[in-house]
Order: sequence, then structure tokens, then C-alpha cells
Amino acid sequence: MKRKRIGLILLIGIIVSGIILMYSSYALFSINQISKSAITIKVGTMNVTLKIDGTTTNKLTLDKGKKQTFVVTLENLNAIEGKFLPYYIGTIPDGVTFGYIEATGVDIPIETNLSKNGKKTYSIYLENNSSSSVTINLGVQGGLANQPLSLPTNSHMIPQAVGKNKNIANVWKYDQTSGSSTFCVTGEESTCLPINPKTFEPGTIIKYKVNDTEEKYFHVVSDNGDTLTLQQRENIVYDIAWYTSKDSTKGPLTILPALESATAGWTNVLNQTYTLGSTVFKDNAYTGCSSYNSCTTNKYTLGERTAKARMITVQEAYSLGCTQDLQSCPVWMYNYLSGSVSYGGTVNQTGDIYGKNWGYWTMNANSSNSSAIWNIFYSGYLSSIDTTGNTRGGRAVVVIEK
Repeated sequence: MKRKRIGLILLIGIIVSGIILMYSSYALFSINQISKSAITIKVGTMNVTLKIDGTTTNKLTLDKGKKQTFVVTLENLNAIEGKFLPYYIGTIPDGVTFGYIEATGVDIPIETNLSKNGKKTYSIYLENNSSSSVTINLGVQGGLANQPLSLPTNSHMIPQAVGKNKNIANVWKYDQTSGSSTFCVTGEESTCLPINPKTFEPGTIIKYKVNDTEEKYFHVVSDNGDTLTLQQRENIVYDIAWYTSKDSTKGPLTILPALESATAGWTNVLNQTYTLGSTVFKDNAYTGCSSYNSCTTNKYTLGERTAKARMITVQEAYSLGCTQDLQSCPVWMYNYLSGSVSYGGTVNQTGDIYGKNWGYWTMNANSSNSSAIWNIFYSGYLSSIDTTGNTRGGRAVVVIEK
């Protein structure tokens, strides 16, 4: 009898211990305020890093008239694997754009499993065109890895922030400052910051689907309101003369058709119809420039053309910072050429025949020289060279809808 009584007590003890353990495990999944700067929200702490000041919080706050991309990190601080579902609370005010940005190397805020110490990083875009400051409250629903999750009352899945043009795959902030936490020159650096701007700054990197099968990297030349003018990151044609003879008065009749042919299949970029000598690119329509900042005459004229791509003009290059000084151009304008890295670039074009990929042509002739043409040189400046015996590449300038 005594043995039975001891056995019964042991059995009851095991059952009670199991119940306590179950409730302790469940307690891991309850919301619990742990400090003023961080909160544990169902199996983890959501560390929302605001790049403005580095504060850890579940609130995204933005003044009126401002826009910003926030980097949000969700980390499982528990000793077991968990399942998580990020969300936002309440409604988004009128005049406010809010959502995640989908980009290479950045996670999407959907239901996901995280192992012990596992992390997910999201880019959340917020633009406030309302009449006052706005605060968006984020949260995370969590549970065991094999449990179903549901959103709390008055909470919603974080939407995707997208523009009208569905062929824009990714957009990154351009930053050529060495050592910067958002360093991004090519769009493929691990530090690139995805953005979803209303107005695109020059240099902004866009990965774009030019047709059903091809994606290319581009940099913003100008924001035209409803459209963007972009220049391709690399040369698309190589080792081609501007014109075949020593004459700059005929126009780029060798390089331009080659560029047009190479981009003819880019069905997702807009047609450009223009007349060289009368269509204004940036400041004026002149095809002749005596220096990087003086384009005052038509060295040549060409009839109306319609194509998917053209070349950059000296007027546009100068507006972006290019002069006749070494490394005056932004890095993106002379990257991916033969000697770019020696002058602050990040990528040298490989497989180059000596001198054949040292630069790329512009649309403009040198008005002070009957056979000289302006080109962007690998050392980062506008250079004037003779058409005879010199070949360069062609870098596509396209126009797309926002």
C-alpha cells in the first residue's frame, strides 16, 4: 500500500510538472514588455533599426512631407525554433504610402520560421504626404514552428510598396562613399539600400526587365516627372568607331545604328523619337561643343530617328558632374571600363582588347576640331578624341515610365 501511495504521488508529480512545463512554454509566446527600448512580441524581439538615429522600437515615425526607407530586423531570441508573422496595427492615414520593398538580399514580411537566433531583415518604405506627422506601429505574431498563426484584431499584413511600372525589379540608393553603411555603386553590393522614391535622384540604380527574358542594370540620368531617363551600367556594344572617316560633320552614323540594333528587342522601354540638332537634351539641342560646358553650335544634324536607345549627350554628362578633370564624373558613369578601378571605379571590364573598351561615345562632336568627338573616358572625365583610328563602346540611354 505504501509503495502504491508513493507511486501515485510520483505519477501526480510528473503530470503536474508536465502541465507547468506546458504553461511555461506557452508563456514564451505571450506579449511581454521588457524595457523602454525593446519589446518581446511572441517568441522574439523585433528590433526596428531606424537609420536616422539607430533607435530600437516597433514604431516608424515620419514628419509630414518626408519619405524614408527603414531597415527592420526581426530576431528570434528564444531557445527553440518559432514561427512568425509580421504585421502593422490600425489603418494607414490618407496621403501616406507604406509597404515593404522587394529586392535581392532583402526578406519579405510574410509568415516564416526562424531557428534560435535566426534573423530576417526587411526594408519598409514610408512616405508622408499628409498634413501631420505619422507613426506606424508594427507587431509580430509568433508561435511554435508547427502551429498555425492568425493576425490579432485590427492588424494587417504589410503590403508591398510598388510603382506603376511592373518591369522595375529593384531600386537602390546610389552611394559611392567608401566605407559607407549604404555603399552601392553597381546594385550588387551587400550594403545596397532598397528605396522606393517618388523623385529619383541622378545615379539611383534600377534593375529593369527590358523584355520578357532580360534584366539589365541602369542608373538614373534624370527624373522627367512621369518618366525616367536611364543609362545602362555597362557598354552594350564595343570597339566601334563614331564615324568611319575623319569627319565629325556627318554625325555618329557608325556607332548609333549599332547601338540601336543591340537594343531593338528591348520591348519594355519607350520609343524615343528625336532629331539631332533640334531635339533638346538637358539644356539645348546643339550637337557641337567646344568644351565640356560650352555647346553652342550644330556641328552636324541628322533627320528624325525612332529607337529604343540613344547615347548620352555632353550636356547631360556635364549636368551630372563631368568636366575635363580626372574623376570629375560620378563613378557609375565610368565604371565597367578597362581601367576604371585605377581611378576610383569598382569594376574593370574584362576580356578587353587593348584600348577598345577605354570609354564610350557621346552624341556630340568637338566644334573646335573637324574630326574630334567627345567620349566618357575610363579615368572619369569628358575627353575629346579623333574619329580616325579610335574606337569606343556605346552605352544605352533609355526612357521608361515610372
